[in-house]
Amino acid sequence: MPEPARCGIILVVDDQESVRAVLRRQLRDRGHTVLEAADGAEGLHLVRRRNGAVDLILSDVAMPQMNGTELATVIGVEFPDIPVVLMSAFTPAGVARVGLSESIVPVLRKPFDPVELADLVALALQHPVAPRAGHRAPTP
Repeated sequence: MPEPARCGIILVVDDQESVRAVLRRQLRDRGHTVLEAADGAEGLHLVRRRNGAVDLILSDVAMPQMNGTELATVIGVEFPDIPVVLMSAFTPAGVARVGLSESIVPVLRKPFDPVELADLVALALQHPVAPRAGHRAPTP
């Protein structure tokens, strides 16, 4: 029997309010608490202010101030237990993960289906630490 889906505190970082609104609704409908930031710098400030009390970060790649890749890099150093999923409309077809230092960060290609989002969030919350180079991700 599969594990029940776990709800968590999810930080959505995207410079487009309309994208944040859609994600907020979809995630709240599944029982998650949603925090929001308009760019990576604001998202990092929020995580620091909460002393890392965030279960998952969903971040757009292309944003002003601090982009999603930069945010993921800093989070990986300061809060290595917080998984980060990057989102991008500009990811080449077939790219599902990018490497950041030793972490492997999943990339969710926009536009995405609500079921695809729910599945990825559930997986990230079930296995909260991103796989490190040379280590295998836990198998469900």
